[in-house]
Amino acid sequence: MVVANFEASQGESVLFVSPATVNQDALAKAKASAQDQVGANGTTAFEAMERVAEAPLAKASYNKIYSNAIPPTNSVHTPQVLSRFLSTLTASGSLVLIEPVLLTELSNSMCPVTRKEADLVSLLKLTGFVDVNVTRVEPVSDADLAEFIQAWGAVRVEQGVEALSGKLALAHVEVKKPAYEVGQKMTLNFRKKKPATTPAETKKSVWKISGNDDDEDELEDADALLDDDDLVKPSKESLVRPDDCEMTDGRRKACKNCTCGRAEMDETDESDNVVSLDLMEDDGDTSDDVVDVDPTPKAVGGCGSCALGDAFRCSTCPFLGMPAFNPGEKVTLGGMFEKDDIDI
Repeated sequence: MVVANFEASQGESVLFVSPATVNQDALAKAKASAQDQVGANGTTAFEAMERVAEAPLAKASYNKIYSNAIPPTNSVHTPQVLSRFLSTLTASGSLVLIEPVLLTELSNSMCPVTRKEADLVSLLKLTGFVDVNVTRVEPVSDADLAEFIQAWGAVRVEQGVEALSGKLALAHVEVKKPAYEVGQKMTLNFRKKKPATTPAETKKSVWKISGNDDDEDELEDADALLDDDDLVKPSKESLVRPDDCEMTDGRRKACKNCTCGRAEMDETDESDNVVSLDLMEDDGDTSDDVVDVDPTPKAVGGCGSCALGDAFRCSTCPFLGMPAFNPGEKVTLGGMFEKDDIDI
C-alpha cells in the first residue's frame, strides 16, 4: 500500500481527491495530519474522483490538491479532471498526484491504463501546469495489482495479475499552477527604449514627427528641395502644343503621314459644301423654295478658314452658324427657311 507524504503550511486550504472506494482509515489520518499543519485558519476537504468534473468546487479556492494519493491508487486522471484541478487551484498552487502508468506496451485492451510516464507528463503540460516533476516511479507489486484488478471490476483476478505482472508502475508527480489566473489581463509595453547618446553622436533627423501635440514638429523646408530650373516661370509659347502642319494658301495642310486628323478633314469633297438646302416640300411647288442669302457679312475673320464651315472657324468668327461656302458666292437656303413660322 502506497501512501504519499502530505505537507501543508499555516492557513492553506488542502483538498484530497480519491475514488469513492477510498480507505477510510487512511483518509482520516491524512486529513488529520493536514489539519494540524494548516492550523485553525486553514481548511481540509475531500472529494470523490468520480464527482470532480461536476462537483461545486470554487475557482482558486485551494492551495494544494492531493489526488489519488490515498489507497487504492488505481484511478486514471482524465483531461476533464486535470482541467478542473487547474481552475480550482490558486495561482502558484501545487498538485500532487499518483497514477498507474505502463512500463511496456500492452496488447490487452481491457486494461484501463493506457499511458506511459512520458504521456502523463505531456498531458499535464498541455492542461496548463508548469514545473512538472516526476519524483519517483515505483513498480506495482502483484498484491497491489490484485487490488487494482478487483477495483476495476475484473472477475478473473489471477489471470489479470499474470498478464499485467511487472508491466505497471505508480508515477508520483508534482506540478504547479502558473502564477496567474486563466483570463487575467495585463498591460504589455512594446515601446522601445531610446539608447543614450551624446549630442555629437546624435544624427540630425530630416523628418521629425511626433504624435504628441506638445512636441515641436521639425519638417524639411520644401523650397530647399527645388533648384534654379524649377523656379523659372514657363512661357506661353512653351505651353502651346506645336503645330507642324505645313502652310499652303494661308491654311495648314495635312502632312504625308498625318496622324492628327487633319487629313480626314481635308478629304471632304467640295461637293459637300452645301449651297442649297431643300429641307421641306410643302405643296410640290418648288418655284418659290429658294431664298438668296448673302453670306458675306461686313466683318471679316482673320483665320482664313471662314468659308470651310463652323468646324474650321474661330470662336469669334462672324460666319458662325452659316453653312460652308466659296468666298464671294451667295448661299441659298430652301424649304422652310423661306417662310415664316406664323402666318399673319
